[in-house]
Amino acid sequence: MLRTALIVALSTFALTTAASAQGADENVIVLRYAAEHPTDNAQLPTVPQLGDSVPDTVALQQVPGNSNLVYFYYNGEPVLVDLKTRSIVRIGQ
Repeated sequence: MLRTALIVALSTFALTTAASAQGADENVIVLRYAAEHPTDNAQLPTVPQLGDSVPDTVALQQVPGNSNLVYFYYNGEPVLVDLKTRSIVRIGQ
């Protein structure tokens, strides 16, 4: 029983670590694309913060081959957004 619990725990850790690494790689790809394809700065009523929801008035830029993350620019910096939730997941390089 202890052995089974240990195997389950290690498997869960491995899957979580792999998902985190994949997410980090995805961020790098989208950041690289955003740097090569800058847009005009979005007009927002407040400075964007991690976790904030992006208003529908902000035009989000798609990245070819990526359906999870989009971006916009604010104050000269790319801002990465989770497309499903429209929440900010990264600001700047």
